[in-house]
Amino acid sequence: MGKQGERTNLLSKLIFVCLLTINFPSKGKIVTDFGINAINNDQKVEIENWLKFGHQAVVKTLGPITQTHIPVTIDLTLSAREAVPWGQVIRGKSDGIELRVSKVAPLDALRSDWTLYHELSHLYHPLFAYQDFWLAEGFATYFQNIVMLENSIYNEAEFKVRMRKGLARGRLAVSTHSGRLDKVSSDMWRLRAYQRVYWTGVAFFIEAEHALRKANARQTVAGLVSEYQSCCRKNESEGRKGSALEFVRALDRLSGHEILFPLYQRYRSSKSFPEIENEQLQLLIKLYSP
Repeated sequence: MGKQGERTNLLSKLIFVCLLTINFPSKGKIVTDFGINAINNDQKVEIENWLKFGHQAVVKTLGPITQTHIPVTIDLTLSAREAVPWGQVIRGKSDGIELRVSKVAPLDALRSDWTLYHELSHLYHPLFAYQDFWLAEGFATYFQNIVMLENSIYNEAEFKVRMRKGLARGRLAVSTHSGRLDKVSSDMWRLRAYQRVYWTGVAFFIEAEHALRKANARQTVAGLVSEYQSCCRKNESEGRKGSALEFVRALDRLSGHEILFPLYQRYRSSKSFPEIENEQLQLLIKLYSP
């Protein structure tokens, strides 16, 4: 190597070292707000460790999120029977989540609770219109279970039991909350039709997963959602009538197959609960089991 080559090589090494010392903002960094809650340092560290664990678990399944940080507001309570009795997404310039957390819940109980995985999963899709909340809540409920399977929070048997029980509740709720799914979804809160809305949405993603495998698509639904973060998430409309339609069409473009769009059209006008076979649940275990 000549002197010019040595100088070039030295410059490359210096640039590399400089790059290592720069603190680039990490995607989706959790920023926690404890508000006016009285909390000691040990509790604070435990909750922050749980949030970090939950965030890493969701990223393992769905990939990095596009936004640079995720605001998380914690409301501590002593009256809860569950580790995390309530959560919701806060949409804004940077979408975030709000969680009510038991002040006495140990770390293991927090990690075993599904709420954090559910709310973080919501951040991977735009806000949908009310008539498409079945797709939004189905997405988050489906992926909370997939995340918990893939990260060994559930074993395979527990995953299958929980999915079967949830789907059974969804089917039973059709008799109480009848009519087109999009109409029921629009009025979900007044009707308290959560089980039908959430679990019909879960069935949609189970069917989509099965259809992608039959078409020999290279990605799972999780893989498509991960690619969607890079190409499309920032540009999607929020809360408009066509936002869910844009979402499923974007996933179809990424897969190279028209699967989710016709499935979406069928589901939104459906008045019955779909049949989900054991074979389809076994496929999920095959795809996502750690």
